Amino acid sequence: MNEPYVDLDTAKLLQALRAMRGAKLRSLALADARSAAIAMTQQLDLPCAAACSVTPLTIEGARTVSARLYAPTIEGPTVDMDAIQGPVIIYVHGGGWMLGDLDICDPLCRHLATRSGYRVLSPDYRLAPEHPFPAAFEDVEATARWVAGSPAALGPPVAGIAMAGDSAGAGLVAAVALTYATDASAPLLALLMMYPVTDISRTTKSYDQFAEGYLLEAADMGYFAECYAPTAAARKDPRASPLLAASVAALPPTTLLTCGLDVLRDEGRAFAARLALAGVDTSYIEARGHIHGIATLRGAVASARIPIDHAIDDLLRHMRRS
Repeated sequence: MNEPYVDLDTAKLLQALRAMRGAKLRSLALADARSAAIAMTQQLDLPCAAACSVTPLTIEGARTVSARLYAPTIEGPTVDMDAIQGPVIIYVHGGGWMLGDLDICDPLCRHLATRSGYRVLSPDYRLAPEHPFPAAFEDVEATARWVAGSPAALGPPVAGIAMAGDSAGAGLVAAVALTYATDASAPLLALLMMYPVTDISRTTKSYDQFAEGYLLEAADMGYFAECYAPTAAARKDPRASPLLAASVAALPPTTLLTCGLDVLRDEGRAFAARLALAGVDTSYIEARGHIHGIATLRGAVASARIPIDHAIDDLLRHMRRS
């Protein structure tokens, strides 16, 4: 088999990571793994220096969910007030359902708010293994319902919702979007799914092709899935594996990005193909030569900024056409 194409910036990062020879996250104690994931993001992501306000919020419902609200700072005569007062983008972080938190996606949420001009809300959903499936799904679904109700804490009325996420968070976005009420007070305008988990009930060829040596390894995904959805029934539930849903035709316009050197690549491709076959307005982007996690590797992998911003801009195009 021919060696896959590897982007130059990606190759440099992989070489540096291999030279470090640190312990695998899956072999660390849970608290240490979570700290290491945050530290990696802080070291490898690209800080956002643009003006952006950040407000901690509490989502009230059957249980409380902590969240952060990001909003572009209103400055000068060129600010798009309709955008600031209009839709809200809900951003759901990745981390294998067990490692991520609000800090891990903070730079990206700041960038998303400033690039889009929209408010961005990120929920701190419950993590496995303390809170296995369907806890994360329930928290993200509750967040969508809360935002749709246009609570005063969000400021101006919510004219619509977009949902975005990476990795496990992108899978949660798809799952919640499939259950989002069509008669909700705030319409679901568009989705952005970056290298999503769409089917944890089985593995694809990309699991074999990129099993080791490309940051996220096949064994990592096995570990994450076992902690989040330990039973076969849970893994086949569309709330955990949205690719297995009976229909995806009701989903709004969707942008889906995969990475060429990622164990999750093939299930992302499969979900994009299913959307297109169902008649959903679908934009598909593949970051050729890139590894999983590029949305939070933008500092170390400068070339990753291009497909990430392309995907964000495509989400905005869908939102403005809806």
